[in-house]
Amino acid sequence: MAASRGAVCVSGLHGHLDLLAGTDEAGHTVLRRQSFAAPVHISKPHRDEGWLVVNMASPSPGLLSGDRVNVNVEVESGARLLLTAPSANRIHTMAEGFAEVSQRFTVNAGGSLDVWPEYLIPQKDSAYRQRTRIEIEKGGTLLWTESIAPGRTAHGEVFAFRDLRIATDITHGARLLVRERYHIGSAHPSIAALRRIFPEGYYASIVCIAPGLEALDSAVSDSAWVGVTRLSAGAFAVKVLAPDSPTLRSTVAIMRARLQRAAAIVSPSLRRVTGEVPT
Repeated sequence: MAASRGAVCVSGLHGHLDLLAGTDEAGHTVLRRQSFAAPVHISKPHRDEGWLVVNMASPSPGLLSGDRVNVNVEVESGARLLLTAPSANRIHTMAEGFAEVSQRFTVNAGGSLDVWPEYLIPQKDSAYRQRTRIEIEKGGTLLWTESIAPGRTAHGEVFAFRDLRIATDITHGARLLVRERYHIGSAHPSIAALRRIFPEGYYASIVCIAPGLEALDSAVSDSAWVGVTRLSAGAFAVKVLAPDSPTLRSTVAIMRARLQRAAAIVSPSLRRVTGEVPT
């Protein structure tokens, strides 16, 4: 499927992100390996609260039909990596075809990974497929956050995307803790049921796995639906459905803070801060 980027017609970008986070002689987290190609780019990392913060940014306006991205991120023992993004991942309108992202994250024992990107925003008539596999060794720490908007609501696009397929598997040690499969689109019957609850429903999924995580404050929200599931010892999943973007953002921030507190995870800043910058 040919897609247009400005005046140039292309068959889709095949990009990648490959990161290996380890520690240097001083015990600071560093990127021991990094490689990326459009439509993925990363800014210069910064350290905060013992974490290395890496911002993913796209040099293109978003994903178009035919775009493929492979993500491979590994965190070694002793390293702490926060992977975030300054802007939403937009899936643009397409006449046919789809954009696709395949992701694999590995956290070794004693390592910590926090993944907190901005919204996924599927635009009208877009199609998107995402496959994620996360492998956490015993003694590793994961805080995984994913948020999905119903579309460009300011433009009147609400659940107008053609096809959205998201598959996620999370293993802890040798045990499969999470297997999720979402398949929704403008013609899917589940959309009608969802819109009866919130006409412009925003969704988020949070998974936290950490040594010593045994309890979580009760989830209370006056305006959003929040569900909490204890997956196993040291592992919780949180689902949030909210009526709008501000409510989702505030609820996710509250639930992430509760998980961080329960797991004794110190929260770093998502943006560049004054101080030492790794070379």
